Amino acid sequence: MHNFISKEEFYHFFQPIYQLGGWKKEGYEVILRSKLHPNPEVAFQKAVKAKRLYELDSRSIHKAIRTYQKAGFSKKDGYLFLNIFPSIILNPMFPSFLNLIISNNHLNSQQVVLEISETEIIKEFDHFKQQIKVLKDLGFLIAIDDVGKGYANARAIIELEHDYIKLDRFFSDDLLTSNKKQSFIKYYVDYCNTHNSQLVLEGLETPAD
Repeated sequence: MHNFISKEEFYHFFQPIYQLGGWKKEGYEVILRSKLHPNPEVAFQKAVKAKRLYELDSRSIHKAIRTYQKAGFSKKDGYLFLNIFPSIILNPMFPSFLNLIISNNHLNSQQVVLEISETEIIKEFDHFKQQIKVLKDLGFLIAIDDVGKGYANARAIIELEHDYIKLDRFFSDDLLTSNKKQSFIKYYVDYCNTHNSQLVLEGLETPAD
């Protein structure tokens, strides 16, 4: 894990996110990949065991933003969606680190969406909520990631000041034929419309769905 982090033995894909109305590009989600750990969840699990999750996540964020800039992306390409573990947000160094990285790479904080990962329970919820406010005050946008999977819960959706709700790809599978999934998604569409947020559905891969 030491070499994996220090030598940055990982890279990133940039998955486009589109608005369905007119197919305008909303931005890109950053996805970590590596030859050593084909499943990125394994890399992060090993980092947790080695007590180096903050190092891995912060190095990944830094490298992703550098790659984004070198690829020639700019504000016209939309938002940059970055996956963040709740424990990283709770780290007192994170807001200043993130602000510095953004400034050094000539990005605006308003271009960056922090996706709160579902793979950790949000501990110290009230403190976490305060940290989200700090990040929002710095201009960063917030997404609740993979709702319907893992630990993403109703309290986070209701109490956190989010800009996006992202539904797990489970809900897009066979969406055309599932009235239950359609009803579930419609509820969240209505919720987002009412509460000044936007809904993202992962995994839409067929024209019919």
